[in-house]
Amino acid sequence: DTSEAPRSRDPRGAALSWYGLTPVVNATGVILHTGLGRAPLPERAARAAAEAARGYVDLEVDREKRRVSRAGQAIDLGPTEYRLLEFLMERPGRVFSREQLLNGVWGSQIYIDERTVDVHVGRLRKALNRGHHTDPIRTVRGAGYALDDRFGKTG
Repeated sequence: DTSEAPRSRDPRGAALSWYGLTPVVNATGVILHTGLGRAPLPERAARAAAEAARGYVDLEVDREKRRVSRAGQAIDLGPTEYRLLEFLMERPGRVFSREQLLNGVWGSQIYIDERTVDVHVGRLRKALNRGHHTDPIRTVRGAGYALDDRFGKTG
């Protein structure tokens, strides 16, 4: 078999080959990856599916479809509230300051008053708690907000 992996036009490709790595390149010669640290395809697909549908107690977020449900009931969220929930769900229990939430949800390139976070947390709470008695978002006075790590636990 005389077929070879496509050669990269990027000089780093030659260096990667020298280290025994085979760069995977696209049709224009851009290195896509080296194959290092990549799980086998079925495992990557399972991990991607788990990442696409993330849950926390009775709260489900389908990242692929950008849908949220609680106890099986669909919840309509605006784009900012969706990003805020997604951000909080990445680290349940961790308290984020208003500034951290502004940077994580809105980005650091835009100036928005810190109290805007309070408004959007209020909207998110209202949407999540409609018809439910427990609030998954915890306010830590003087510190910020967290997805309550005690949420849904009994006893």
